[in-house]
Amino acid sequence: MTTLANDRVTDPPYGWVIVAISTVCLALGFGAGATVSVFMKPFEQEFGWLRADTSMAYTMHTIGAALGGLMWGSLSDRIGVKRIAVIGTFGMSGGIAALGWLAGLPSLYAIYFLIGFAGFACLFTPMLALAGLWISARKGLAIGIATAGGAIGQGIVPYALQHLIADFGWRTAALYLGAGYFVLLFPLMFFLLPAPSVAMATRQNVQDDSNLWNVPHAISIAWLSLAGLFCCICMAVPLVHLVPLGIDIGCSPSTAAGLLLSLMISGVFGRVFFGWLADRIGGLATYFLSSLAQTSVVFWFTQTRDIAMLFNLSILFGFGFAGVMTCLLICAREAAPLRLSGTAMSIVTTAGWIGMGLGGYQAGFFYDITASYLLPYANAAIGGIINLLIVAALFWYRRHRQARLGRPALA
Repeated sequence: MTTLANDRVTDPPYGWVIVAISTVCLALGFGAGATVSVFMKPFEQEFGWLRADTSMAYTMHTIGAALGGLMWGSLSDRIGVKRIAVIGTFGMSGGIAALGWLAGLPSLYAIYFLIGFAGFACLFTPMLALAGLWISARKGLAIGIATAGGAIGQGIVPYALQHLIADFGWRTAALYLGAGYFVLLFPLMFFLLPAPSVAMATRQNVQDDSNLWNVPHAISIAWLSLAGLFCCICMAVPLVHLVPLGIDIGCSPSTAAGLLLSLMISGVFGRVFFGWLADRIGGLATYFLSSLAQTSVVFWFTQTRDIAMLFNLSILFGFGFAGVMTCLLICAREAAPLRLSGTAMSIVTTAGWIGMGLGGYQAGFFYDITASYLLPYANAAIGGIINLLIVAALFWYRRHRQARLGRPALA
């Protein structure tokens, strides 16, 4: 096993300010997508929409995030992260507020696509790339902390939205939430600064294709993207359908939202822990462990009606799933040349977002057919197993290639 952290490099203190801002941005960004699960029941009651209909909104959100990630990540290299993040602030807060005037399914899909494309995508890859430029010695920990914000947001935002809906109705709740997003995000934009010129110059001058894995990046990034696709099919099912599952078995809406909150609170610790672990044993080994934890738990959500057991499963799943996102990004950074790290992260996360969309939609589709979440969660487990097989094969290929080249193998 190899320690990847470089203890001799000192990170500038302001880099951790950037990490903190990134954490808040990702918290609100991921939280925006998680609102679909809370709106599912109100939309069903007011419009009579099937769960597959509403789940498609999450799919549109992930499509927007995938397409936007490829565009905004590249554009931020040319015009700077701050301008892109300001666009994201207006796109996300305005999109959420626009839900208050929702009239039909086409507008629902358009709004969530906008939130993903012109909101979340502007804050995800650019902010993580900026944090990575500021922090060198503890990249895994920094990415773990920043992505932990996503887990916080996916728990707190739906929980807060559920209470706003109970007090004011879903339309007014959407307006209040959109306004709150703007108040929280816009002031932070003034604190975004480019990474020190020396660090930027170092990255721009690296032109070779060497990487930490000693594997051609065209192979490893394609392999990681395929793994991430199936991993996120597994991940998306509880994220989108845990709240309605809880309500279906008799939980109050508040308790069901509490299941998701517990999952995400556990995820905060999972993302920091797995980021810390990746600095010590490598990204791919850590990704396998976190994927194994996620896959081992997901199907059991359908095997109990005990509230205490559901909370325990939520905590276990949250800890494992949270490390997956962190480690997938770390793997993309390790597997690609330094000059292509941003592009590699965009490609891998795009595949992940496609998987999230497929996973969320298939769960709603098969629920509508069977009136049960048994098959959707079984499909999630199958996706997780396929992901583990792909990662194991990649691990073997990398070890075999490094042994053949006579180079030391990473963990």
